[in-house]
Amino acid sequence: MAKSVPALINPAMLVWARESARLSVEDAAHKIGIAADKLAACEADDAKLTFNQLMKAASVYKRPVSLFYLKTPPAGWAPIQDFRRLADAEIGFSPRLTYVIRQARERRELALELRTELSAPVQPFTLTATVGRDVETLGQEIRTYLGVTDAEQQQWKRRAFDAWRMAMEAQDVLIFMVPRLPLAEMRGTAIAERELPVILLNGQDRTGGRIFTLLHEFCHLVLRQSGVSGPGGDQDSAPNPAVERFCNAVAAAALMPKDWLLSEILVRQKGSVKTWDNEELEALALRFGVSREAMLRRLLTLGKTSRSFYEHMRPTFQAEYDELAEKKSTGGPPPHLQVLSQLGRSFTRLVFESYHERRLTLRDVANHFNMQVKLVPEMERAAFGLKG
Repeated sequence: MAKSVPALINPAMLVWARESARLSVEDAAHKIGIAADKLAACEADDAKLTFNQLMKAASVYKRPVSLFYLKTPPAGWAPIQDFRRLADAEIGFSPRLTYVIRQARERRELALELRTELSAPVQPFTLTATVGRDVETLGQEIRTYLGVTDAEQQQWKRRAFDAWRMAMEAQDVLIFMVPRLPLAEMRGTAIAERELPVILLNGQDRTGGRIFTLLHEFCHLVLRQSGVSGPGGDQDSAPNPAVERFCNAVAAAALMPKDWLLSEILVRQKGSVKTWDNEELEALALRFGVSREAMLRRLLTLGKTSRSFYEHMRPTFQAEYDELAEKKSTGGPPPHLQVLSQLGRSFTRLVFESYHERRLTLRDVANHFNMQVKLVPEMERAAFGLKG
């Protein structure tokens, strides 16, 4: 029987790859398919992985095999802040969330490279603010920056998320949807760069909540603060509740402008009545493209409901969120449409433009989309709105 070929890698890189993937020796060894003692010995340079085991480790750590032969780790990115309340969770990001953030940054680097090769300048992200600004004014500045008018938004209804996303992508903001990640771990993430900033959204979230998170993370970009947001981030026990509360308020002001909301017939007819039934909240929420909870919270801010009524309704909203988190997926759109939803039209079209300019091969395109080559033509038709 032929002997296994040892992989003569740098053991320090083996340690770095595992730790940057947020995996313990035991968990990593289990995924690679070797004993924990064996992996520990390889990291200490007292043993060697076989090449096949190295290939498996590279897959587990989601790193190229060539990385393990480097003398030192590649230059990393600045740490990303954690705005979540983690009283009942392990401190730090899970391996899955760690990978998702790194993947988003790598996609941004690819997009920058392709834009340079195509001689397509990137618009710098110029809107800036600091915590403490008047939220109503900043909300309107965001709408102006994105070119969103009241008249346009009134027409969006159930297309509101796609419309807000397209408005941001038109300003060279990359927006990626993350599949298969628990809502309890992340609602949204902002990677605040001057060129091609990135927003990550949890695909498990309902549409209304996703829209609010989108504007919340956009506010983080405006503040130039990269970070992960999740449940409880605005509570006193969270790492930086003041920032999360500010971003919530700005998102609400941008989505539901004060003058417009107060002029709505439903709101004017209420007068001094502070209670709202589900049908009324649903009608207002649909008009502005938000969730019923976001609408009620905005009405509280504007003095159109009471704190006691809002707190009375919160358990109902939370029960709906919990039910959504536990609900099993039963099918869905075709695979290429799922990928398009995750990557967005801006990034997807850029990859196809680079392919047609012979900057990428068909195999490259399939790899960037993580799909079979035979599905690429369907993906292109969907991305550009072409008929099959």
